[in-house]
Amino acid sequence: MPDLRVADRYARALLEAARERDVVEPVAESIAGILAVVKDRADLAVFIESPQVATQEKKDLLKNVFGPHIEPVLLHFLYLLIDKYRIDQFRAIGNEYAHLMELERGILRAQVTSAIELPADLAEQLNAKLNARTGFKVMMETCVDPAVIGGVKVVMEDYVLDGTVRTNLDELRKTLEKAQVH
Repeated sequence: MPDLRVADRYARALLEAARERDVVEPVAESIAGILAVVKDRADLAVFIESPQVATQEKKDLLKNVFGPHIEPVLLHFLYLLIDKYRIDQFRAIGNEYAHLMELERGILRAQVTSAIELPADLAEQLNAKLNARTGFKVMMETCVDPAVIGGVKVVMEDYVLDGTVRTNLDELRKTLEKAQVH
C-alpha cells in the first residue's frame, strides 16, 4: 500500500538529484519506461519487491535489465530504495515525481464531478475560472455521478470546492437535525 508521505519525500529527493544533473525530463521518461515494463511483467515486480530475494540479486537484475536504458541517477535511486526497503513504493514515488514536474510547469489537475456531462461551453468557462483562481493551467478530469443531483464538485490537491445539490441538502439536513423545535 502506497505511503504518500514517503512517496512525496523520495520523489522530491529524486527531483532535486535529477535537477542537479540536469536530467529531470530523462528521469521522468525512464520512470515511465520502468513502470510500463513492470506493469507488463508482474513477475519482475514480485521478484524485486520480495523480501526473500537477496538485495544484491535485485540490484544486479535492475542493472542488467534497466541499467543501459535509464539515467544513472535513477539506477542509484532504485538501489537506495532497495537498501531502505522502500522499493515497493516506487510506483507511488514515480507518480509523485510526475506530479511535481507538472506543478513546476504550472499545470494543476482538477477532478470535476457533476450530475450530467458538462456542456463544452460550461466546461471551458469553469476551466477559465479555475485557471484565473489558481494561477495554474488547470487540466480538468471530468466524471459524471448522478448522486450529486446537480451542481459541480471540484477537487484540486487539498482544495475542495463543493457546490453540489447533494452536499447542500446534506448540510441543510444536519442543520435541521440540530435545530430545537419549540
